[in-house]
Amino acid sequence: MSTKQAVTIACRALCVYLLVWLLSELTYLPPRVFSFLHYQAVLNESGGRNFGRDLESISLAFLVLRIVVLFFAVQWFYRSGPAIRRYFITPSEEEISSD
Repeated sequence: MSTKQAVTIACRALCVYLLVWLLSELTYLPPRVFSFLHYQAVLNESGGRNFGRDLESISLAFLVLRIVVLFFAVQWFYRSGPAIRRYFITPSEEEISSD
């Protein structure tokens, strides 16, 4: 097995881990949206600022940010392009002299 194949396998394994993490984060989305909408309705009835709504909106925003970052990380590691190979594999003297 060449080092390029080993890096590709490692990247794909990391991709699977990140994908499972992404799916796990997606399971938290419906309750957070429901809670946010609940506090939004309470705010509309009472008027003014509501700590619960602000807390849920921040929590929901960071959850969505984690999901988006994980989504792009999964894609990046799945492709395991030359940038990842250069990061994990230092070029040998033969490769440097051939360039």
